[in-house]
Amino acid sequence: MARATYLLTYGVIVVSVLFVSGDGRAESTGAKEREARTACLAGDYTLGVRLLSELFVSYKDPGFIYNQARCFQQNRRYEDAIGRFHEYLRAGKKLSAEEKADAEKHIADCKELLASEKPQAAPAPLAPASQPETEKAPTAEKPSTTVHQTNPAAGSPGLRTGGIATASAGGAVLVAGIVFNLKSNSLAQDLKKTDGYTSDKESSRKTYATLAWVGYGVGAACVATGAILYLLGSRSDGEGTVAILPSFAPGQAGALVKGAF
Repeated sequence: MARATYLLTYGVIVVSVLFVSGDGRAESTGAKEREARTACLAGDYTLGVRLLSELFVSYKDPGFIYNQARCFQQNRRYEDAIGRFHEYLRAGKKLSAEEKADAEKHIADCKELLASEKPQAAPAPLAPASQPETEKAPTAEKPSTTVHQTNPAAGSPGLRTGGIATASAGGAVLVAGIVFNLKSNSLAQDLKKTDGYTSDKESSRKTYATLAWVGYGVGAACVATGAILYLLGSRSDGEGTVAILPSFAPGQAGALVKGAF
């Protein structure tokens, strides 16, 4: 009798411990599930998915994977949700046909929502239908909008080259005029000497004096003309054609510039 009473008391204690342990585990699981659900609804899907992962690792229930997918779906993380739903179908070996159909429907909904969020390319404009030649309305010619630009800074190489050549020639003529003037002055000094006057010397002196003045006039005119041509060539856009012609008159000498700019 005493032994039976002892065994009955021991059995009651063991059953009581098992019930307490099961209730404690259920309470802990329920609290973590509520925390995960609250996090998902509040937008903290990272915390919600982590808590559900811990529950799945502890109890191997594919329902926690399903809840992960729903957490992603509620927070518009459709690609992650689709992946979790597929994992739920793979891990749920004993899912019913109704449960599988429910997961497939959520996958389809996520794909549809994902496609609607992607920007779509605008359709290309349709080309107007061609009209017969007899029905085409005459089109007015559009004025040309082409603008021809010039570069004034480029100048005219022809004018600049002509100016340099003309000025150089003028410099050479000026040197010749100086030489003739020196010879004329030398003969004039000889004519002032005693017995230094001769008609030939006087004639040569006059010739040298004339050539000297011609050299000065033509040389100065060429140098001035060359400078003008160079300046015009620096400003002009077109090619220039220039001709330098000597000009002589009684008591005068110079140069005539002829050309087109």
